Amino acid sequence: MEGASPGDTLEVEILELSPGPWGWSTIIPGLGLLADDFADPYLKIFDLRNGSAASVVPGVEVPVQPFLGTMGVPIDEPGRFEPFPPHKGGGNVDCRHLIAGATLWLPIWCEGALFSCGDPHAAQGDGEVCVTAIECGMKATLRFQLGKRAIGMPEYRVPHAVGAPGPCHGTMGIDPDLMEGARTAVRSMIAWVVDEYGLTREDAYILCSLAGDLRIHEIVDAGVWNVGMTLPLRVFNGAADQGG
Repeated sequence: MEGASPGDTLEVEILELSPGPWGWSTIIPGLGLLADDFADPYLKIFDLRNGSAASVVPGVEVPVQPFLGTMGVPIDEPGRFEPFPPHKGGGNVDCRHLIAGATLWLPIWCEGALFSCGDPHAAQGDGEVCVTAIECGMKATLRFQLGKRAIGMPEYRVPHAVGAPGPCHGTMGIDPDLMEGARTAVRSMIAWVVDEYGLTREDAYILCSLAGDLRIHEIVDAGVWNVGMTLPLRVFNGAADQGG
């Protein structure tokens, strides 16, 4: 971007996001929050031509809420930096709240800003626990402005936080280790989905990655974290058996 210098801020307005006709999710051996639980590769293809929902299995649908998983600028440190993992210039932030209508602010670390984007998703839960969302092709329309306000990390503003209104089922993972607490919460949710709705463990894990939200319920109690996962019950509206 002409005139962009270190210390400036790049404002990115997300005007329109249009997913392609199909997408995919996968479980990749060695990756994801529960890599030790799922040793075999697994692939699921989604038909996105409906435009509003994607079917995980018959009767279980995830709302299509498209966003770009990667938006960022290079940082001012020597070496080669990939988008993954994210950094102070953004990159693979996988923030599902950056939908059309949202604005992202990125600190500029190099001359010209050198913005790039990619990793489009049709749907994802907070946490992206199986390491994939509904990955898809996408046409994105963005608008850029240069600001002189200096920030140290990305910031954003959204028209509304993305989330499913209505009842959710929640699980908890209470542990002095944040990652172990997160794993416990997700394992418990997988078990509940399998027991209540008859999904395979693989499909339940992918559903948690697409529609489940990891949340830090409590952080202040003597070094023990309470990590929760919530899953909106509306994704099961077409299921034959409704869970309690």
